[in-house]
Amino acid sequence: MRKRAALLFLVLSWLIGSGLLSAQEKGFLFTYADANHSWFAKDAIETESGDFIIGARNRWGDESILLKLSPEGCLLVELPIVAEDTTVFLSHVLFMPDGQSGDFVALCPCEPVDGNMAALLFVRFDENLNISLRKAVSCPFIEQGERFFSVKAIVMDTSIFATFTMQQGNSPQLKPTIIAEMNGQGDLIRCQQLDSGSVCNLFEAGHNRIGLFGVFGPSHMGILTFDDSLQLIGRDSIFQWTVPEGSNGDFCHYFIYDIINSQAAMLPDGSYMVSARLNESLLHANGHSYKNDRSVILARYENDFHQPESMIVVEHMNDSIEYPAFYRSLDFRETNEMECEVFQCVILNERPQFGLLQPYPTGIVVAKTDQDLNVVWKKRFLRNGVYQAMTINATADGGCLVVGSVGDYQAQRFDVFALKINADGFVGLEEIKEESLAFVYPNPAKEAIRIGGVEAKETRVFNTLGQCVMSFRGNEASVEALASGVYLLKTTDTEGKKQTLRIVVTK
Repeated sequence: MRKRAALLFLVLSWLIGSGLLSAQEKGFLFTYADANHSWFAKDAIETESGDFIIGARNRWGDESILLKLSPEGCLLVELPIVAEDTTVFLSHVLFMPDGQSGDFVALCPCEPVDGNMAALLFVRFDENLNISLRKAVSCPFIEQGERFFSVKAIVMDTSIFATFTMQQGNSPQLKPTIIAEMNGQGDLIRCQQLDSGSVCNLFEAGHNRIGLFGVFGPSHMGILTFDDSLQLIGRDSIFQWTVPEGSNGDFCHYFIYDIINSQAAMLPDGSYMVSARLNESLLHANGHSYKNDRSVILARYENDFHQPESMIVVEHMNDSIEYPAFYRSLDFRETNEMECEVFQCVILNERPQFGLLQPYPTGIVVAKTDQDLNVVWKKRFLRNGVYQAMTINATADGGCLVVGSVGDYQAQRFDVFALKINADGFVGLEEIKEESLAFVYPNPAKEAIRIGGVEAKETRVFNTLGQCVMSFRGNEASVEALASGVYLLKTTDTEGKKQTLRIVVTK
């Protein structure tokens, strides 16, 4: 029996190595359910061996859990993380490099039930989820009775840099963000408070610098840059960008909001990628708005943040019952020194009934682009259930892993899900409906545009006043006759499916 198994392993290894059989030919959908818990997935990471580690917390309880999956999506190990007399809300799973190998760290904000000082539980473990260290990390700026609102963290070299935003009890008032550095053993090296602001995320900004993307003033989004000793060395601002609407004085303002879930990253060439939810107000010259919309976008910025160099709308409110939800994520993987692949995930909601505070996610949209925002593919994945995607990770095989929770908002019951998508944007599972979505490029455009993702039959172009200004058949058209501004493209493919796209024309 052992000889037969060994022979089968050698044959499979040869097939995979020769390219005749791919280990990731199909994606996977993994779900983890526990009748006694309602798990809310928070983070995931791919190991060097191709396994996946997922972190989740009990939405209504006081514990968290780590799950290890095989590259095929099979559960290998599960590790509960609990502590006495305190809640443990797992927030991040990080890889700590250490010579030829490395361990992992789980950061878990803890809030004692007796109202004592909140602290961060630092858990270090190996790839098999064997814990080697548990430590409570306190910060001198955290006061009694405060609780964690959000925690963001990255690893640089052998240090962990993290930001903590606190609030007093359940008060909506947030304290100034705390930025801290810890070593790989959970020791607090330095800690300081920012003047104000809410941090969307941290990222490595090159040359041992840390970038903080978030809100740092009234209606003021931007990027703060710190050196590795946490000294502020730069500030770049994103207020809005304005696109002229012809010669009649109309203009369009885009305001980035949904602060906690927007993200930014520095790409290998030094430019910035921003993933955000926009509130769009199209204003007449007299200042009165005549339309508001919400979009989830990817935008690339050079040093001038007031105008994106390129932008794509991943999803936005349109004529269907679907519109973008509150969560999306951004990740990228470097393919060589100066190029990378960018992934973004958006969850879709049914339009909520009047008076409901909680929307109901129904599926996810995932887009893959290069670093210039040239779209490789854009897909919608639907399945029975209420899916809320929390994070997306670019994987070593050129695909991505989407992790979140699936459940019932009425019953307040959630399970963990992980959806593995291959490099070509396919899952290949019968229980999941995959739809290729249309996209338009280049965006912004000056001369010509092309519709990708579908075989377009007819497309009508509308300005912000709702007037049809042009129409064309096929997948390509010239926009040289259009004035600078924002336009909606309503396209119908050869199968009769209608989709609404958005494009910015610049001259």
